[in-house]
Amino acid sequence: MSLLIFMRHGQAYNNVKRLLVGRNLESHLTDLGREQVRQSSELLKSIPIHKIYSSPVIRTVETAEIASKSLGLSFELDERLFEIELGKLVGLYYDDVISTHGDLFAKFYSDNDNENSLLEFEVESFGSVRERIRHLIQEMEEKHKDKNILFISHLDPIKAAISLAMNIKPSSVYSVQIPNASISVLKSYEGTLTLCGFNILNMKRFLTEF
Repeated sequence: MSLLIFMRHGQAYNNVKRLLVGRNLESHLTDLGREQVRQSSELLKSIPIHKIYSSPVIRTVETAEIASKSLGLSFELDERLFEIELGKLVGLYYDDVISTHGDLFAKFYSDNDNENSLLEFEVESFGSVRERIRHLIQEMEEKHKDKNILFISHLDPIKAAISLAMNIKPSSVYSVQIPNASISVLKSYEGTLTLCGFNILNMKRFLTEF
């Protein structure tokens, strides 16, 4: 039995500005974001963490640096944890996209894994995200059997992991919130993946962020 722990990166400047940066534009953690990661890393000290993997994007790397220092572990980069490819939406403000095009992101969570409803904007489909996360989980279950692994990633890869563990349609996670530096825990037992912890935070954050 092992735990597959997903942590979203801490608050970054693009989150504050509501700017779509995807995987290509750099956006560093804010001071608040760094504190969020420190708080969440403290929560993880109650169990043994055997390995840390991070998305290569700078905001996740900065998150991994804080977590690895806190937990006394090195970390490795894995491109399967990447933020989604946002294509032509990179560099645009979220609110401007919504006001111009309507709620494109509702279409992103299509229940048809073979459909990319945002093809005209060259945005990666949610089905593609789910497949790379599926492969990641399968590989890590074999590679780190009976070990607890921490993955540091982004909103949609974490939603993909949750949808896989709960065996639910992409549309079911459309409105799910994944706060910065929140922790969600998947448990693997005899080939079965379950969600056993969701949006774990320092308790004070629940008062202001939901």
